[in-house]
Amino acid sequence: LGESALPAIFSVATFTGYSSSDYNGFRPNPGAEYSFQWNAPPAGVVADFTGPGHDARLETRRFATLAEYSQTTGQDRNSVLVDYDIFMNVPKLDARADPATVQRLYRAGDFDFRLKPDAAAVDRGVALPNVNDGFAGRAPDLGALEVGAAPPHYGPR
Repeated sequence: LGESALPAIFSVATFTGYSSSDYNGFRPNPGAEYSFQWNAPPAGVVADFTGPGHDARLETRRFATLAEYSQTTGQDRNSVLVDYDIFMNVPKLDARADPATVQRLYRAGDFDFRLKPDAAAVDRGVALPNVNDGFAGRAPDLGALEVGAAPPHYGPR
């Protein structure tokens, strides 16, 4: 979830041409010149492990929208755009409006990261055996908490 601290909300550097990303929820920063950055070897190069400072030949590609990034790179084809309002109680962070809010420590119990039942992230995940078994809908929800599940307990038991 972008909080206007940096333009890109998703920036990956990989030394392989076969790395992948998918099934994510993204909230780009409004007005950002680009929101997605993918640094990888040029097309046709399987891997370049020479590393930073050793003449690695990574191409930096930047994209304004999820659709443009996905179509051009083939990455995140099953990912969706989301916003802070998909959660039961997670206030928006905005580094431009209030820089102190981004760096604060928060009490976990003051937030509710469960998804609202009609959120864009519901049923948009992928089943991972032994990780997210027991999901409630057509597919797992994005994020750590399945809709309808009890909220986690923080603190002493």
